[in-house]
Order: sequence, then structure tokens, then C-alpha cells
Amino acid sequence: GDLRIMRSLGANLVRLYGNDPRRHHGRFLDEAQAQGLQVAVGMSDWPYYQQVPGSCLKAADAFNCFPQVRPLYLDNLRKGFLRGNEYHPAIRVVNVLNEPDLKMPPTATTGGSEGAVLMARSLISAFDAMLDAERFLEVTGTLVNFTATFSYAVCMACEKFRGSPALGQMAQLDDAMHHPERYGYTPKNDITTAYKKRWMHSFNTQNPATDLQHQFLDFYNQAFPATPVYIGEYH
Repeated sequence: GDLRIMRSLGANLVRLYGNDPRRHHGRFLDEAQAQGLQVAVGMSDWPYYQQVPGSCLKAADAFNCFPQVRPLYLDNLRKGFLRGNEYHPAIRVVNVLNEPDLKMPPTATTGGSEGAVLMARSLISAFDAMLDAERFLEVTGTLVNFTATFSYAVCMACEKFRGSPALGQMAQLDDAMHHPERYGYTPKNDITTAYKKRWMHSFNTQNPATDLQHQFLDFYNQAFPATPVYIGEYH
């Protein structure tokens, strides 16, 4: 099938955009493993701003995404993400949200500083929800990595790197992971330690490779020397 063709072309990882947590994902992950492919799975946009009523964006406690994300991630874990109490070996990384800087809120990079704060609050609360789902199901074994894939926009609303694409968003999230109280959020789990051990940064871009070293990588290596980074979309 499609996965066999991808593997024959040299692919080693398949990125997925969201999923329906009501459906079982085990057969797809089994086939990916059989073909020697890893999988980057992701939460859909549904709980963040598409769910009507009750999205994270429109809830009374806006941008606290814990209540919306936890039950859906529990369903994902129960329906294929886990084998017994361990993650399926095909899963390489879980994307908390694709391009949150363009969605939570849409003005996170272009408006006032409050937008960048709300973006970070939505991500740390969603990450906390996923950790809580793992804890509830007593997940053991090799734990997967997490990420939030930012756009390549320059974040003029962020506190740092206002002249560099994607880096401002990553720095804002890094601050929120270390100091959630600054973002009006009290975690139920140790998100700071989990972030240090399990987080990978990622971004989407259509810029040519010749841009990436001087626009992004030189600064990234100084700011996040111990945190892996990858390109989620390269058009």
C-alpha cells in the first residue's frame, strides 16, 4: 500500500495531521512498523478552536486546554497509541498542535504581547493534559517525545527573537514551560521536567535551505543547544 511505496522511496517517518480519537489507530501503526517507518502523530485542531460549543478558544477559562485535550488523548492512548501500558513502538513524536501561533489566537504573532502569552498557555495546559492521561493509564516503558510545530512567522508579539522566524514562539513556550505561573496556569503534573526530557522543537517552512542556517539554526543552537529540532513541513 501507500506506506510500502513511501518506504521504497526512502522515507523513514510519516507525519500525520490530527486524527479521530473515536477510531482505532493500531492497524495503521502496526503496518508502519512492519514497513520500517516511524510515525509523527498529532492532535487535531478540534478541541482547540473547532469544537462547538466548548472549544478551548471559546471556553469560560479560555486558553486552558486541559479539559478539552485530556479526554481525547485518553481515547487516542486507548485506541492504538498504546500496546498494553507502553507506547506503540512506531510512534516517534506527538504533536500537541500544528501552527498554534496562527490559531491560538490567530493574532499570537502579530498582535499585542497578550496573544503570545495565551498561545503559550494553551500549549502548556494541553501538554499537561497529555501527561495526565499517561499518568491515569499508568503508561510505562519508552516514552515518546512531544512537540508543537510552529509556523516560520516572525513573532513580533513575543518577548525574544522578534527578528527571527519561529524562534520567538519557541522561546515564549520555553519560558511558559519553566514558569507556568506567569501564564496563569497551575499544572497538575511536572511539565517542566517532562519538557526538559521529552520535548522536541519543530517548525514548518517553505524557505530555501540557504535561508535556514543564518535565519534560524545559528540562533537556535545558541538558545537551545540540548533540544532537538526538526522541520515538520518543507514545501
